[in-house]
Amino acid sequence: MKTADLSKLPRYGRANAVFVGATQYSGLRALLAHLPKWIRLRSRLKRAPGFCGHYVYYKFPYTFGQVVLFEEMDQMLRFARNKLHRELMAWIVEGEGKNANAGFIRLYDARPDGSYANGLWSNDGARGYDEHFTALSTETQGPRVHPRKGG
Repeated sequence: MKTADLSKLPRYGRANAVFVGATQYSGLRALLAHLPKWIRLRSRLKRAPGFCGHYVYYKFPYTFGQVVLFEEMDQMLRFARNKLHRELMAWIVEGEGKNANAGFIRLYDARPDGSYANGLWSNDGARGYDEHFTALSTETQGPRVHPRKGG
């Protein structure tokens, strides 16, 4: 897409702030105890200002993770301050290993004024097909791209 008008993108493509996290629950009892409040929180999340998307992933046996997308970092951080979210986070970390054994959170913020397209960190000058892959930090130029013939 060669435009600065992000309104033409699907909702998840307009996200500039991304949360990635997971919780390894201590067992089935903890997971089932958490589920009703998590369902309420998810419902509230989907109505939050700036919400762009929510994806859940699973790792056997008791780990569930989420990827949550917001238009702006402040909107995401504001959502994290709501009472239900605070209560759930407190429940997860209370008592060593009582409800959860491990977890992580990562927050990502998009680069201002652009996105990565065809070798450039902006849509300015985006030129269709790029002849080289993006260079790694140890390279001055990435290797040539060899497209498949006929599609």
